[in-house]
Parts: sequence; C-alpha cells; structure tokens
Amino acid sequence: MKQQAITHEKLAELTSIQRPNVTRLLTGQSGAIPENWQKVLDALGLELVAQPKQEG
Repeated sequence: MKQQAITHEKLAELTSIQRPNVTRLLTGQSGAIPENWQKVLDALGLELVAQPKQEG
C-alpha cells in the first residue's frame, strides 16, 4: 500500500468495504473474510500465494 500511496481510506473506497473494517482486516483484529480479502488484493493488484515456510 505504501509503494502505491494507498491509504486505508482509499482502499475502503476501492473495495467498497467500510474504512473501520479495512483497518481491522489489515491489523488482524478481524477474522479473515475471504471475499473482503479478495477485494483488497484485487484493489492492490496482488494475488495471494501460499508457499512452505522456510525452516530455520
């Protein structure tokens, strides 16, 4: 978000998610809601990729 100069408020506008809910999602204070996360990722031009954790 920082690289794209997108604020919580702008992300809320892009995703049609209320700003307090965007903040809760980004800070981990709210459970992951797949549909909302997909909206956030789409708005930022990102995709979620799962990969194994590196041991160490």
